[in-house]
Amino acid sequence: MTETLMNRYRQAVQPLLEPGEQLVDVAKVIPVAGAEGIGDGAGAAIGNALGRIGAVTGESGSLARSFPHVEGGVAAKLLVVTDRRTAFVTVGPDIRKTGRLLWHVPRNAIRRVERRPRLQAMARFRLRFADGSAVSMYTMRRRTVEALADHLGR
Repeated sequence: MTETLMNRYRQAVQPLLEPGEQLVDVAKVIPVAGAEGIGDGAGAAIGNALGRIGAVTGESGSLARSFPHVEGGVAAKLLVVTDRRTAFVTVGPDIRKTGRLLWHVPRNAIRRVERRPRLQAMARFRLRFADGSAVSMYTMRRRTVEALADHLGR
């Protein structure tokens, strides 16, 4: 799956890389802090609030607090891993156009990837940062979490 996503989004991500930087992995993700369930009304609001518990941990100014929690929209949200850094990129409906780099940190700023219990249809994982903060995300496949952990640490 990693190779498939890398090939699918390469044209949108490659222009965002620095000279000589190598693409290692691309994962389609949804930051838990910006995730919304289907439906409206009080039940959906309560479900969304409960689902966001623990989405971001860390003090103001931490790496996790600086991670964008993009909501809605048709843009694909990608966690991009290169040989130098980890980045969060959005790619509009036309994947042939260059994406938007919203956030990035050096690879050594990430200590590990933790798989979280699956409470929904999507797999949940947490990026643990060197400053002790963490941010949680969803992805469609558990294999995506395993691939990220292989590249970023367990």
